[in-house]
Amino acid sequence: MYTDFRRFGGMAHRDTAQILLDANISIGGKSMTERIADRTFLSREIVHANPHALHPEFFADFTVSAKQIAAKLIAARGGRQTGCSEVIAHYRGAAATCMHDALADAGIDPMPYTNAVRRIMSLHLELESDRALLLIMLFIITGCLANPRRAVEMIDRFAATELNASLDTLVAPDNAHNLREADPAESRLGLVRLVGGAFRLPIHELSVAPEGTVIGCLPDSDASIADVDVDVSRQHARIWREHGRWFVADLGSTNGTRVISGADKSVNIISAGDGTEASQPFELRNSDILCLGATTRFLVMKLSV
Repeated sequence: MYTDFRRFGGMAHRDTAQILLDANISIGGKSMTERIADRTFLSREIVHANPHALHPEFFADFTVSAKQIAAKLIAARGGRQTGCSEVIAHYRGAAATCMHDALADAGIDPMPYTNAVRRIMSLHLELESDRALLLIMLFIITGCLANPRRAVEMIDRFAATELNASLDTLVAPDNAHNLREADPAESRLGLVRLVGGAFRLPIHELSVAPEGTVIGCLPDSDASIADVDVDVSRQHARIWREHGRWFVADLGSTNGTRVISGADKSVNIISAGDGTEASQPFELRNSDILCLGATTRFLVMKLSV
């Protein structure tokens, strides 16, 4: 957790600890603030502590801590919409995977955490910054308490009291489909490159014009994305919006197109890459991974309105 905040948001371990830990707690006659100033203590007893090593009373109010850290992370990633979108993409993607693996390695069931991430992503919230806050709060509480079930309980209570939302309430697939059809103006997607398991800026917003966006190494469309590797065709794939839903089609590429589902990780082959003709349209959804050729990967992400 501490390493993630440092790498993703540039937050020093000491700064993170000062936010997360209760300054009023005394250990061995010294305040928590004094203890944190000791680099050996900070590293051994806080940053690299074993799961459950720190009593829950050692931590400050998680709601306050999460708001402070969320603000710092969003600001560090560019602020406003861009920063918020990057934070959401990271904490529902790479960071969530790392937390899942860390819990599993510690012998703790990671599925409550993973399921909570999915449910947070499904919530209908007025502000995307609230979604970012919920994801970060879940990440923090799980990391601090090593208890994803307890984290889910606290997140659900906060969502109900502060955001009028519940992790127990999901939109049924048919209703969700109807909602997309009825309100296409709110359906906006972007792509961000995944390189070596990390995000690489910028976020490419997809065009809502009828012709959509063409991805390729030498696209001739006004709305295009050329942030690709060498094995991607001149005009490799096209993405467009239709009645509030997003679709991708391979344009007869040489090396093919695939979509990895963000929901169940299934691999959908859009085109094997025979270089002859365009493929049938395939629906893209938030959190899917679009794969062009052997190495070009894009995370599909919802953009706030």
